[in-house]
Amino acid sequence: MYKFARFVFTIYCHLFNRFRVYGRENEPIEGPVIVYANHQSMFDIFALNLAIKRHINFMAKASLFKVPIIKSVVKLYGAFPVDREKADLSAIKNALKTLKSEHILGIFPEGTRVKNGLTKDGKAPEIKPGFVMIAQKSKATMLPVRIYYKRLFFLFNDIRVYIGKPFLIEDEFEGGVPSEDMAKAGDRLMQKVYNLGSETK
Repeated sequence: MYKFARFVFTIYCHLFNRFRVYGRENEPIEGPVIVYANHQSMFDIFALNLAIKRHINFMAKASLFKVPIIKSVVKLYGAFPVDREKADLSAIKNALKTLKSEHILGIFPEGTRVKNGLTKDGKAPEIKPGFVMIAQKSKATMLPVRIYYKRLFFLFNDIRVYIGKPFLIEDEFEGGVPSEDMAKAGDRLMQKVYNLGSETK
């Protein structure tokens, strides 16, 4: 079913939209990886799964699992729920288990959909620093990704995915990140995402 769904979205993206991926050579071909990206649309999961060759297991907001049809779709794509309003230990355990199995974990640190730098409430996004802690505990490779949409209609959109260079958290932060600095570290790592394809407006 997953392969069939991927096939359907491949046709939709490439035949009815302009879908381009930049930096595919940066994707690690093996080992545990945390793909972290900006979040604009529910379509982000599908865009990332088409851009990244390996299968991604996503942390997705718990509310999605309360809607039967959406729940079936996101679970098909290997997603598991996370409660964004608290320290969700179950989600963290699932994330670390995924990485221990040397799979790819997908995370949207903004925690909600953000367009033009603002949430749907008109506020600046507050980056959830949990992905920094997960990266530090798992020692997984970090892979920043930026998703860009220029929408006209349901069809014939310009969709671009920019894949940045992979890195290790211990190389980015010498000596590691203490708990009190997780939020600042999260902001710094998300800046890597925002800078990708920065010439695009």
